[in-house]
Amino acid sequence: MTAQPDTRRPRALDLATGVGAAYTTKLLAEVGWDVVKVDPGDGEPGRLRGGRWGAGEGGAFAFVNHGKRWVEGDSEIIEGLANAADIVVGDFSVGGCAESGLDPALFQTLEPRGAMVSISPFGISGPRSTWAASDLVVQAASGLMFLTGEYDQPPMQLPPYAAAMAGGVAAASSALAANRAARRDGGTRRVDVSMVEALAGHTYSQTSAYVNRGEVACREQRVKQGLRMVPASDRFVYCAPGAVATMDLKGVAVLLDEPRLAEDRFQTAEGRMQHYQEFLELFVPPFQRQTAQEWFEQAEKLHLTFALVQTVDDLFACPQLEARAFMRSIPGPRGFDVRVPGRPFRLEGGPPEADRPWSEDPGEHTIEVLHEWLGSPGE
Repeated sequence: MTAQPDTRRPRALDLATGVGAAYTTKLLAEVGWDVVKVDPGDGEPGRLRGGRWGAGEGGAFAFVNHGKRWVEGDSEIIEGLANAADIVVGDFSVGGCAESGLDPALFQTLEPRGAMVSISPFGISGPRSTWAASDLVVQAASGLMFLTGEYDQPPMQLPPYAAAMAGGVAAASSALAANRAARRDGGTRRVDVSMVEALAGHTYSQTSAYVNRGEVACREQRVKQGLRMVPASDRFVYCAPGAVATMDLKGVAVLLDEPRLAEDRFQTAEGRMQHYQEFLELFVPPFQRQTAQEWFEQAEKLHLTFALVQTVDDLFACPQLEARAFMRSIPGPRGFDVRVPGRPFRLEGGPPEADRPWSEDPGEHTIEVLHEWLGSPGE
């Protein structure tokens, strides 16, 4: 008898409470996976989690969890759903399991068809694997935070959940690769993703300098080869008329109607640094005369490389993002729609963006999921 092809959607079971795992399975939902999230016994703490600086209650949770179905169940149900899944995603570190109420041993004992994926701050092995960690702890431990800001000021924080979302991208891509590999031989793959390592990879140019020359990269010095971020009358504009070390200021001199900037002493990095205070006095104040948008439009006419430093409200009016329909409306907390970023890619001929509303009822889909995945009436 010829085996019938499996036409069902691939399945992912989300067992974690953190943003990293939630973003991992959100990306899977956005490419057509059937994602089921098990609500922990004490409830998902992210439902009421606000932004780092307050407000935004529940909005981040809606962003990473729309497109999924929600179930409640005991360890027996979790094991059954895991066996019926292609991929299981969770934080199987000691700290992650303490929050979700899971046994860390499940990482080795559950047997989905494709892959077991753990995404945690430090990974599930090594001397720091048991450490408690927030997103800022991960950013600091990755080395990336040390490279931001001015050399004589504290390192700058990256945006909220930057580490978790970077880890989520790494986990989603590795999960898909592991699932594909497992289909060849039927063996479950086990993937251990560290958010610290996902971020630390962004230091590649600085680590190369250290390996080759023993050079420890530092944050930007006060006296710079050139100034690229300049305050206009309303906000900042990015001004980069070439690489910093070799920038030619003659075009900027025309733009700002400041002919002294075209003098030879300001055309080299060494010259600008030797006359840095005078350079700042000629370069910075003229930008206060107009808005960033006005400077950007005039710089475009002169073929200078400028960019607007967009604020969050700018994103919702950005013609580029609007043309690509990046911002989308999804059902949000307490019955009203919210506009959030869409999936960060275009998929021709593939499934549309996930459109299932996020659930305010932790067990809303328990019966239908048990029936579909386990052939059980769910009673």
